[in-house]
Amino acid sequence: MENYTIYAPPYTVGPEAYGKISEYTRLYGTRAVVIGGTRAMAAAKEKLIRAAAGTDLEIIDFILFGRECTFETAGKLATLPAVREADMIFAVGGGKAIDTCKLVSMELKKPYFAFPTIASNCAAASSLSIVYHEDGSFCDFVHFLDSARHVFIDTQIIAEAPREYLWAGIGDTYAKYYEVSISARDEDLSHYIALGVNMSRMCMETLIRHGEQALKDNINKQPSCDLEQAALAIIITTGWVSMLVARDHSMDYNGGVAHAFFYGLCNLPGFDENHLHGVVVGFGVLLLLMMDGREEECRKLMEFNKKVGLPVRLSDIDVTLDQVASCAEGMTKDEDLDHYPYRVTAQMIIDAAAKLDY
Repeated sequence: MENYTIYAPPYTVGPEAYGKISEYTRLYGTRAVVIGGTRAMAAAKEKLIRAAAGTDLEIIDFILFGRECTFETAGKLATLPAVREADMIFAVGGGKAIDTCKLVSMELKKPYFAFPTIASNCAAASSLSIVYHEDGSFCDFVHFLDSARHVFIDTQIIAEAPREYLWAGIGDTYAKYYEVSISARDEDLSHYIALGVNMSRMCMETLIRHGEQALKDNINKQPSCDLEQAALAIIITTGWVSMLVARDHSMDYNGGVAHAFFYGLCNLPGFDENHLHGVVVGFGVLLLLMMDGREEECRKLMEFNKKVGLPVRLSDIDVTLDQVASCAEGMTKDEDLDHYPYRVTAQMIIDAAAKLDY
């Protein structure tokens, strides 16, 4: 057996989480450059400045990353003087901003720290970048990048973010449990993969318990216990699971029908521009359960979806059965199905979708 190390980034969470920044950055130098999105920067900038005041940490610049996580964008950022002079990168924002910073970090071999400003995905705690073309269409996955040295989750910023991000994050996160547990079914798992598979249950159970109230607290801009638990499930638990269950391409248990369903529908003109990833993936879980012969469990999840406003029928995501059928063959070729306990066919997808077309 070869030696290996499993590394999951530590995190600090709370309404004043940024107050701990200098404690965890001092090992990496004193000069930081902040890269992020427009809204994210507006939400975090003053708090970052206050956190650095009176410490050895110097923030040398605040730089807007752009709109898409592309290789071209990351390349341009890597040439900027402030980025090259910095000892570390502060990645601020949502998934695209943070994923872009991962590419810059890889290019310049600089450590990065993650500051998620929305609870919609696990980019802050994962070692994957989802890369797009300049026109916004999907380009590639870049796997097995270095993880953030630390993740700082300011729950007041999360509470003040638009509700739609948390809403979509719930669907994307509970999908992790269903997809991972099916991908790993009946396999003799190494310790770290088994740890990730068992931990994935928290991606579902935490949100079933706290998700509905978390959304209400988000509307009221309250950094409550329910909101914190939901945010941690979306950002941290899912990110840790993603890394634990994917050591290399031959042993990647992350994928599944729910994500293949979303990416397949992106072949419909304008679909990905008009539909939040996590919302469609949440519906994809219902499809997954129908296909897996677990209709009773599907019905139970549908009841939760109704409570939080996630889709329960095809019309809720603005597609018809004919449109699903036109994309079904492409779904079966998605890499999210590369490691699955049985072969998924286009007809299986169509039959399962038909049961949800009412």
